[in-house]
Amino acid sequence: MAELRLIGVQNQILKPTDLRVEDGILFAVVGPSGAGKTSLLRVIAGLARHQGQVWLDQEELHLLPTHKRAIGYVSQDLHLFPHQTLEGNLRIAMTRLHWDGKRQHHRQSELLELLRIGHLAGRKPDTFSGGEKQRAALARALASAPRLLLLDEPFSKLDFRTARYLRNEFKGLQRKLGLTTIVVTHNLEEACYLADDLAVMRTGELYKPGKPAAREAWSEEAIDAFLETPNLLACRIVGSPSPGLVEVRWGDLGLLVPDIGRPFARVSIRRWDIELGAQPPLGPPINRFSGRVSAIEVNDDSVKIICEVNGQSLYVETTHEKWQQSGLTVGATAHGLMRLQALEPF
Repeated sequence: MAELRLIGVQNQILKPTDLRVEDGILFAVVGPSGAGKTSLLRVIAGLARHQGQVWLDQEELHLLPTHKRAIGYVSQDLHLFPHQTLEGNLRIAMTRLHWDGKRQHHRQSELLELLRIGHLAGRKPDTFSGGEKQRAALARALASAPRLLLLDEPFSKLDFRTARYLRNEFKGLQRKLGLTTIVVTHNLEEACYLADDLAVMRTGELYKPGKPAAREAWSEEAIDAFLETPNLLACRIVGSPSPGLVEVRWGDLGLLVPDIGRPFARVSIRRWDIELGAQPPLGPPINRFSGRVSAIEVNDDSVKIICEVNGQSLYVETTHEKWQQSGLTVGATAHGLMRLQALEPF
């Protein structure tokens, strides 16, 4: 049994919140960036101060330190230890269990097989793809035998195909494990697909229409408010440098986009698929740009940055960790990279 209950939980971001998540279900909390979704997970995990009570079955979690709550938490930044191999990351996660070496090894093998990442066991996270990092972070969260699993926007930073594949796979995995799970996401369609039940969060307040009512009760305008609006760039086709790719001009910049076999005049780029930094990114000079940071908005679950490029505002969303590492401030020159798979002509 692992039923979660929140009673009168609140802090500077969260308004008074009551919630019950039944044992074994996948529960989604959906809402736009800055709504308070990450703060809710941090309260449950014991990482944020709050008033009110958090119960897991008959245990008062609000009275326990983080490491004694038996919770697996996968944050947006994943926080895999870069100096450790995947096996090393899993061993660290199992420290609180006080298992002997044989039992730890069995648990490692079980998780590597379950998530199909055995080939990564001896490698370090900086050699993993985006999807592999997500699997590795999930394996580490499960390694400590949690009673409750918390996932913060687990698929938002993956390209569309990888996200869809892992979403399907995770849904089956959660059903197989029967582990009570809370997923937060800004994507209502994703929440409705994944969850057995869901709640909606806006400006720190939680509403619980239930899954059957969520899709039917809202207007298209309300639903669109949860979906990420991509950057739309007007462009013109100038050539085809190699099979499957088309070169376009966006102002003074040349971009390479997938060839869809027909003419197009715009491309779309997801906010999460633009990387910004104070220095030009490493690698070949493809889909690169420079601009000026005109605004930065720091929310509980992400950082939104507006960068002026080619006379147009590019909207970028990133994690707190990546923003802090970039050192970018308003007025600074930013250098960016648009990841190729995120460019979708239409």
